[in-house]
Amino acid sequence: MGERTPGPGATDGPPEEHETVRRRALRLVRLSYRLLLSLLPFLFPAWTVLSVWTAGDRVSWFASMATLTAFFVVLEGLGAPAQHPRLVRRTVEGVGLAAVLSVCRLPSLRAGHDLSYPLVSLVLLAVALAAVARARLHRWGAPLSRPLRFPLEGTWYVVHGGGRLINHHAPFPEQRGAVDLTGLGRYGTRSARDRADVTAYAAYGRPVFAPCRGRVVSAGDGIEDQRPGAVRRQPLYGNHVFIDTGREIVKLAHLRPGSLRVRAGDEVEAGQLLGEVGNSGNSTEPHLHLHAERDGVGLDLAFSDVPGRLYRGRTVRTTRMTRTARRRASARP
Repeated sequence: MGERTPGPGATDGPPEEHETVRRRALRLVRLSYRLLLSLLPFLFPAWTVLSVWTAGDRVSWFASMATLTAFFVVLEGLGAPAQHPRLVRRTVEGVGLAAVLSVCRLPSLRAGHDLSYPLVSLVLLAVALAAVARARLHRWGAPLSRPLRFPLEGTWYVVHGGGRLINHHAPFPEQRGAVDLTGLGRYGTRSARDRADVTAYAAYGRPVFAPCRGRVVSAGDGIEDQRPGAVRRQPLYGNHVFIDTGREIVKLAHLRPGSLRVRAGDEVEAGQLLGEVGNSGNSTEPHLHLHAERDGVGLDLAFSDVPGRLYRGRTVRTTRMTRTARRRASARP
């Protein structure tokens, strides 16, 4: 049989059309992926809650509860719940409460004998607990010469800090031990409704104090704040203060323009006012970036007035005694 010659309407079309179709397809795939990720915190626990309320025996109920517990361990331990809108947080918490209330069904359920599902659920829970513990307790093995003072007062939330799973600074050697700290308001929220306004954030404009004694080796000011959520090209640290203790360099970044109270060459004492929290540099919302490095290698942070380690998801509250000590230190000649 002879081949049919395709007519004008059967051509494949110009390459530009294929490129346009390909880009639209990729955009659709990315949108679908983001939608799935945004719905996952709701769909998975909702399905698990349905499982505990429809479980036919106690073994199945226990397995479903263990799976849900593993989910919440990962969500709370590796995520940063305070970063999400209050409606999202309250919805997820409501799902957890609904699952707990299903305990009232236990007396009416038969015992059950299939242990395979509970064993798998317990393994998932153990893996989740181990991952969270490893990330939160991680140490790089490079300590400071002496502990720092926490440079902020009030209530603060650690957005990034800890091991590789919960700290986006980890891939960068000099920043591997860094923390990002954002302020929390009266009701545990980071900002008011208008998230495009830097002044709506609880962290913005709050004082930043020197965490150590030393000499200011770099102090950058005059860089305007970024619009929250939209990062333009700016110097990485934005407005900043770098302090040389003689053993390491302590860096504080993303300060508010016009707020710096020191300049390069100044000698500072621990507790002395340096500036205010801003949103300059590589920053998507007002926060303070803090890390210490020695010979280009990040160090493990430790604080004399904040016990334990700073990891993603931890809330830090400074005490009145700490603030008094800072004022006294700042008043020294």
